[in-house]
Amino acid sequence: MVSRIGGLASGMDIDSIVEKLMQAERMPLNKAFQRKQTLEWQRDAYRNVNVATQKFKTFLNEKMWLQNQLMKKTATSTNENLVSVKATSSATGSLNIESVAQLASATQMIGEQKGHTGTTKLSDLVGESVKSIELRAIDKNGNIAEKATTISFDPTKDTINELVKKINQSNAGVTALFENGQLSLTANNTGSVKSGSGEIVFGQGKELFDALGMDNATTKLGKNAILKVNGISMERSSNTFTISGYEVSLKSTFNARAGAIDRQSAAHLELINAQNAQPGLEADRNNKLGVYNSYKNGTYKDEHERIFGKNNLTVEQQEKFDKLSDVGKVSLLNATDLTELQSLSIDFTDTESIKSSINNSSLTDEQKAKFLRLSADDLQVLKSPDGGALLQRAQQADFENSYKALDKKFLDSLTDDDITFLTNIKGKDNAAIDLELAGQSDEVKKKFSKMDRVDLNRLAELSDSLKDFQQFSAVEKTNNENLAAYKTAETNVQSGLKRIAEAQKSYDNANEAVNNTPVDTSPTVTPVSLTSTTDTKSIKESIQEFVKTYNEMLDTLNGLLKEKKYRDYPPLTNEQRQDMSENEQKLWDEKAKSGLLRSDSLIRDGLAKIRSQFVSSVKGLGDDTIDSLAEIGITTSNILSDGGKLVINDDKLDAALKKDPDQVVQMFTNVGSITTITDEKGRKVTQDSRGITYRLRDEIDALTKNIEKKAGKEGKTEQTYTLGKQIIDSDNRITKLQAKLKDIEARYWKQFTAMEQAINKANQQSGMFMQGGGF
Repeated sequence: MVSRIGGLASGMDIDSIVEKLMQAERMPLNKAFQRKQTLEWQRDAYRNVNVATQKFKTFLNEKMWLQNQLMKKTATSTNENLVSVKATSSATGSLNIESVAQLASATQMIGEQKGHTGTTKLSDLVGESVKSIELRAIDKNGNIAEKATTISFDPTKDTINELVKKINQSNAGVTALFENGQLSLTANNTGSVKSGSGEIVFGQGKELFDALGMDNATTKLGKNAILKVNGISMERSSNTFTISGYEVSLKSTFNARAGAIDRQSAAHLELINAQNAQPGLEADRNNKLGVYNSYKNGTYKDEHERIFGKNNLTVEQQEKFDKLSDVGKVSLLNATDLTELQSLSIDFTDTESIKSSINNSSLTDEQKAKFLRLSADDLQVLKSPDGGALLQRAQQADFENSYKALDKKFLDSLTDDDITFLTNIKGKDNAAIDLELAGQSDEVKKKFSKMDRVDLNRLAELSDSLKDFQQFSAVEKTNNENLAAYKTAETNVQSGLKRIAEAQKSYDNANEAVNNTPVDTSPTVTPVSLTSTTDTKSIKESIQEFVKTYNEMLDTLNGLLKEKKYRDYPPLTNEQRQDMSENEQKLWDEKAKSGLLRSDSLIRDGLAKIRSQFVSSVKGLGDDTIDSLAEIGITTSNILSDGGKLVINDDKLDAALKKDPDQVVQMFTNVGSITTITDEKGRKVTQDSRGITYRLRDEIDALTKNIEKKAGKEGKTEQTYTLGKQIIDSDNRITKLQAKLKDIEARYWKQFTAMEQAINKANQQSGMFMQGGGF
């Protein structure tokens, strides 16, 4: 470190002189800092572009992406007192509700009255061993819940009232009520379960319900709604359901007797059809089972035994074989190894002595290594008189496992040339394999050159068996196909049995409805007609919001492209900021940040591609007079200062919506694709059937990706994007300049210190001369 002498001898303000000299030297460093600051501001400006485009994309996803986001429909009923209706976006055509024979109702179980009160402890009912109950109930789709709901409690602390509260707060699907010593359970969902299992099913802890009188409960069975729609009699588990896009709510029965008889007839016919179909399903299942068993016990078995050997183990020997923990290690032994093992006197019950006994035996080192890899149990099994048969079977099993480990698609793809190559490299080292591979055809090279050498050597070891493996692979494939066909047929049989059970249940329900519905002497009620209309007003409002949101994004991006750049306002250095007020710094920064993306090609090109999506038509919609934005009244403003904003011609949009609102919606939401076709003149023509929303999203994604390549995104390291790498370069330059300035400042101080020392020495000599003259 340089010793600094600050002008004591010369009388000069060395600190001030060095500071002024360093101000000039710091200019490159200041420019480097300003360069870094500009890059960081530019990075943030690019990211703000993505914020603006992602805002528009979010709007597209939430409001314009799906047909039901745009398409709103209203529905009307000709008799709201009998049937009310709502329309979903998929509502089509019209529905005629000709009769409602029965409304859906929920199952209710009312237990026998007992002498308990709500404060009775559960332990007083069933003791302390029962700590939970299980319930299953009918779900909203009319099926019994697949999984039971478990409700836990402390029998020594919890009371009946607390149990009721826990049931009601659970997802068991029932409402419990306890009053006057009686427990009532009501299914939350209406309807009758088709499986016939009941709508409320007890599982674990049923004895608690029995203690509360539910074993002698009075049960009011749930019922399905029975109705006739467009000539078809049907059942629904709820009084509110969706059909053909209409959400229908049944409020009252009408034409009930005729409707019940219609349902009885339809249900009976379905039952007969289901019963008549079942023998055919069972015959098909039996036939496919026969085909599978015949092939499995014939061709498949013969080929398996030919290639992998026959399992000749007795039942007792197979039990011993199954005890072997690692068949692969056992298969490495040979007959000589087994003979040596059986001659050894080893206590296999003493695990500690096995290792030393083997090591101290007369076995070869290779044999010792093989045996030490085996467990004590394996060695004991192999030492039995059946060891030879077990060893042979282990070798068969290991060989079969080598086949199972092969990729069957790869195995089937092997040609004669491939197998010849594998045969030639068996047992060779990598250098020899490379030499052999060099002389092969391009097809062989392509298949094996990139294969791991260990895997390649294993495959080569099996080369003599690959032909057999290929033949067995074909046989195994047929066997598996036969099995799959049988399983499908068995599934069909089970589905048929379920169909019969459900048809029987429906028929029973219909019979009950007929028996419970008296003859109606009142006049026949006119069928209730349900119709829907498209709400074009909501579609228009969505399109108007789309144009407004797009124009807002356009304003933001155009503002950045046209923003004025103030070249006389570079970023402030720390020293400059110290001489300015906070307000002055703010005003300066505003000008310094202005115009960072002025005429930026990345944004300009991205905007151009986005705008181009509004020009071309959406192919494949049908009516070619409503397949582009211009045809429905949405065009680009002809005012230059608007910068390409969209404007709406209300009259044209209203006319298009009136003519075909569905196609107007499709123009935005159609999934579509980009395809190339050949026209009648033989020219290649590109057609785009993607909707406007899909096109815009794809272009926004492309712009976003390009910006992220240049400016990254939050959380990304600077090495992963272009501006980040430039910022790193600026940091490196700043570090080097700082080190250089430190050396320069040290040099200045060294020079001035030397000057001070020289002046001081001259002054001392002068003083000596003056003293000498006085003498």
